[in-house]
Amino acid sequence: MKAETIDGGESLIIVGSGNVAWNVYRIAVILGYKITVIDNREKTLNRQRFPEASQLLLGDDVISLLKSCPITETTSVVLTSSHHEFDLAALCELAGSPVRYVGALGNRRKVTAYYAVLEAISVPPQWLERVHVPIGLDIGGHIAAEIALSIMAEIQSVRYKRPGGFVVLQERRKGLGKRDELF
Repeated sequence: MKAETIDGGESLIIVGSGNVAWNVYRIAVILGYKITVIDNREKTLNRQRFPEASQLLLGDDVISLLKSCPITETTSVVLTSSHHEFDLAALCELAGSPVRYVGALGNRRKVTAYYAVLEAISVPPQWLERVHVPIGLDIGGHIAAEIALSIMAEIQSVRYKRPGGFVVLQERRKGLGKRDELF
C-alpha cells in the first residue's frame, strides 16, 4: 500500500544512509514525503534498502549531489552522514537557502563547532534559527528507530508551527485532565 502524499509537496532530503537515516526514511514514507537520499556508500544506499525514495543520489561528492536538489520552503533536510563527515559542509551549503528545516546529529562539541563556523561565515541569525543541532525532540530513547521518531516529530512540529510538547486542552473543564476527551 502506497502512502498518501502530503498536501503541498513536502520533500525530505536525507544525507546519509545508515540506520538512523533508514528509520527516518521509513517514517517519512508513512507520512507521504517525497524523499531523496544522498550518500557515498553503495553498500547502504540502494533500492533494496530505500525502495520508495524518489531519488537515490550516490557519489563521492555528496555536497555537489546536495546542490543538485531543489531546496524550497517545503523542504526538510536531515544530516546523518557517516561519522558526520559531510554535516558541516552541508550546513554551509544550505546556509541562506529557503529550506524550512535542517537538522544534524551531533554532540555538544560538534554543535558548538558547527555554530561557530556558521557564525564566522556570517550566516544570518534568522537562518541559524532553522538549524536543529542536535536534531530531534527530546522524547528519550537511544536506538536508531527512537532517534528517527524524534527527528520526524520535530520536522512535523516545525512544519505545523507547533512547539512539539504534550497535547493539552486549552480549557480545562471541571473533571477533565490532560488529554481527556480530546476527540
